[in-house]
Amino acid sequence: MILSKKFEELIIKQLESFGCSMGVTHLVMYLASAKRGTKANFEMIGQWPSIDRLLLSIEDDPSLKVSSPNRRWYPLQENDILLGVLRVETDLKEGNWPVPLDSRLKALSISLAKCVSIELERQNKNKEIHYLKNQVNVIVHQLRNPLAALRTYAKLLIKRLGSDNDSIEIVERMLIEQKQINQYMDTFENLNEPPQLPLELGEERLLLPPNLDNKTAITVQGLLRPILERGEANAKLENRAWTEPSIWPEWTLLPVKAKYVVIAEIVANLLENAFKYAQKDAEIGIGITSKGLYVFDNGKKILKNENEKIFQKGFRGSASMKKDGTGVGLFLARKLARQIGGDLKLLEKATIKDVKELKNLKKKNIFYLELPTKELHT
Repeated sequence: MILSKKFEELIIKQLESFGCSMGVTHLVMYLASAKRGTKANFEMIGQWPSIDRLLLSIEDDPSLKVSSPNRRWYPLQENDILLGVLRVETDLKEGNWPVPLDSRLKALSISLAKCVSIELERQNKNKEIHYLKNQVNVIVHQLRNPLAALRTYAKLLIKRLGSDNDSIEIVERMLIEQKQINQYMDTFENLNEPPQLPLELGEERLLLPPNLDNKTAITVQGLLRPILERGEANAKLENRAWTEPSIWPEWTLLPVKAKYVVIAEIVANLLENAFKYAQKDAEIGIGITSKGLYVFDNGKKILKNENEKIFQKGFRGSASMKKDGTGVGLFLARKLARQIGGDLKLLEKATIKDVKELKNLKKKNIFYLELPTKELHT
């Protein structure tokens, strides 16, 4: 394998840290290597003390083929795999090796084996990442053409529809969705750039709309508008009742700070779950309160003993057992809510009274997203 400079430096430091201890005069580390169809070889990669000489493999060093009482070999092993060996030379008379020295050398060999194992794992992960990035680039490139074609066909369809305004509105929404997908393509293309991770929001993010940069000024109403339009379209398609806000409080109409755009991700995930798991005739909707918002469905009520479990990573509730899913959506949604100073919970009869606007709301399942409404704005 091709060794990184940092890995080589780490090995040298490990050998140096042992130092001139208990009669040890020379430490040499070898890595096992073999090409397909050939026998294993051991290449020298580091030694202590540093000697200005050509680094030879065990096979190419004749002196190592003669046994010596002052030399021992310690395997660098990970489970049943031999990764390399540690050669130890001493000036001990008649090969009288103290037990403490042998114990320390065994500990050193275990440590070196762990270093090699971690380096191998790192290199394998880098290869996987490089492969996946290439695949993303290919997919993005291939998707550009059909997306452009869809936009062209949609514009042609608008021309043919003439004065059929209702149908034209549907096609125009298709164009909006096509534009959003193009924005996703731009995001995928940026995966090869050095990532600037918003660490305060955690390492797991939902790739749900809208996907905005930090320079875009937008309100909570603006964040939710495309999601509500999709919800209304889905409800019409499934012939189910749909409810959305008719009055928007002031806190939803002021520009929000960049980190709060994840509100859209949370809401989109909640609505996706509602459409996926609620019965086909169940009403679905979203509402706004003075301190947050809620997504509800009037489908089968979530079991009381699952009210908290559904927020656990990987948990699948009884209503979702026979449907596709990973059990991660609600976990991530609550995680994001708490990381921006809010919270997400499934309201029960005992807790629904805590939200004054919801006291008389008779719905089976109500997911309430409480937000720091006084801190949202720029």
